[in-house]
Amino acid sequence: MSNNLMNSIWYGERPLYSIPGVKEKILKADNEKDILFHLIDLFKLGDFTQKPLLFQLVNRTKDKSVLNLCIRIFCSVCTHDDLLDPTNLRFLEGANDDVIRTFGSAAVTSLSAEIVPYLLVLLEEWDEIDEISIILRDAIDIYTNFEEELGEDASLEDIGRYYLEYRDECDTRMYYYHRNLVFPGDLAKELIERDFIATDTNQALELELIPSLLSIWSGEKAPGDYYTILNENNYKSFITYVENLSKKEWKSGMKYFYGYECELNY
Repeated sequence: MSNNLMNSIWYGERPLYSIPGVKEKILKADNEKDILFHLIDLFKLGDFTQKPLLFQLVNRTKDKSVLNLCIRIFCSVCTHDDLLDPTNLRFLEGANDDVIRTFGSAAVTSLSAEIVPYLLVLLEEWDEIDEISIILRDAIDIYTNFEEELGEDASLEDIGRYYLEYRDECDTRMYYYHRNLVFPGDLAKELIERDFIATDTNQALELELIPSLLSIWSGEKAPGDYYTILNENNYKSFITYVENLSKKEWKSGMKYFYGYECELNY
């Protein structure tokens, strides 16, 4: 089985079933993969009451592909309080390099500074492995921007101190992206700016995180990904996409999953 279930910039279309219908499917599911898929469908409908079942699954499964997807969806829907409970992240204890790569890459989608301590602990263990060290440091940098002040080769101790200073400055109930309160409109602006530049030169979009975040937050898939070549035939699709996003009501500093606030219903 592939280790990349639902390996896309989002988690697919919303289900056609109602919340009770999806919950019934969870009860009837007889394998971990189906349980996980139905859980994700439930989250897409704005019901996060079954997150404890996700936490159980991510910490118990022995299936690599299920674990990979569990970690990614965990980061997409977790709240600050979820991260403050270390029992929810027992899967990191003694984890192998594949798990650490997945967690380090997905951690930025949590948008919560409460995930940084876990990244720092992992960095202490894995800093000598260049590939993993880069992933972990990049994730920490998205929250703290430490590289701008300390340099990319900063010591673990300096990064840790810098993080504590940053955390003291931010509102711990809000969600952040590059030290700013996260807001879809800000990322949409960056997407359009890159759209115009890439179109002028027939380049690829070359944005990885922004299309994915917007797709996951809104439940509307972005019309392209990192490798999409922009030209006069498709650049307007991004403009239309952003215009549609602007019609939705967003709160600055709030985390969303498929149009629903992650702090609700849990």
